[in-house]
Amino acid sequence: MKSSLFKPLIRLIFVSLYALAIPAILIILPKHHDISFSFPISIWLFLVIYLIFFNLNIQGNLSFDHYLDKKLPWFYFTKKRLVVQFVFILAFSVLTIGALFTVMYFVNDCSLEYPSFSFFVFIGSVVLVFGLIGISQSISFIKQWKTTFLEAEKHKQEKLKSDYKVLQNQVNPHFLFNSFNVLISEIKNDPETAEIIARKLSKVYRYVLQSKNYELISLSKELDFISSFTYLHQVRVGEALKVTIDISNESLQRYLPPITLQVLVENAIKHNVMNEENPLCISITTPDTQTLIVKNNLNPKQPFESTNTGLSIIKTRYELLNEDGIKIEKSETEFIVTVSLLDKLK
Repeated sequence: MKSSLFKPLIRLIFVSLYALAIPAILIILPKHHDISFSFPISIWLFLVIYLIFFNLNIQGNLSFDHYLDKKLPWFYFTKKRLVVQFVFILAFSVLTIGALFTVMYFVNDCSLEYPSFSFFVFIGSVVLVFGLIGISQSISFIKQWKTTFLEAEKHKQEKLKSDYKVLQNQVNPHFLFNSFNVLISEIKNDPETAEIIARKLSKVYRYVLQSKNYELISLSKELDFISSFTYLHQVRVGEALKVTIDISNESLQRYLPPITLQVLVENAIKHNVMNEENPLCISITTPDTQTLIVKNNLNPKQPFESTNTGLSIIKTRYELLNEDGIKIEKSETEFIVTVSLLDKLK
């Protein structure tokens, strides 16, 4: 209750002091400026009535401004809002402030002719109204811009998180189909290998399901997962896929977004031809404790158009964590992706 009364009172005092600027300046000006101070009524009575009209003018403009915020928001109707608001401020200011001087003219013969005191107060008051409303509009525009920007950013992050969740829950259906085919084949021919395949497959899907609950995961766990993931591919294609891992012990406890390595390895497998004569060679290394590099030779499938959705989502995922994104380099013979390893789990 106190707060609801306090704000209007503060605004009333501020606007009144602001409105007195023009009369005060004119009163203290030297006489040689030839301003006529002819007033049949008390100057103090005039100032009281003047402040009432000025405050009514400001309140009317602010009320109309709030109305336009709903009907003509700045972000969607900038030009139209500018024209409508300018015309209203000018018309309403001339009407309210002019009404005061019109009444005083007929009642007390208070002339608005140049260079009378009333004339300068009238012109100055209209200018002051534009200035005050302009300041109010600037503050309102900044607030609306900030709100709109934050809402857009919130929707963007929610969409990216949703896309990332989809990516986390996704395992290539071809990979699943091929893995089960190999498993069925090995059950008859080599039961021991079939058991290993079943365990690896279970491990892969368990990791995919569990990792969706984490923003970051340790590199050691990610490598354990990718070992099972690549094994299932190698069982199917044999020597056509070669994966080497060279990770320092210090890097194992660093963190990265879950399934990052799966996306990078699967990206290489998806885009390149694999055979024993020209095997796909993927290396996963840590040149230092801050970075992880996944590199593969190029033997691209033809024709093939890539959307790079997985890479884009990983890059954005790092940006959402306020970290450097991924770095992608491509030459005629190699495709290299560098990602940041983070210091600790957030």
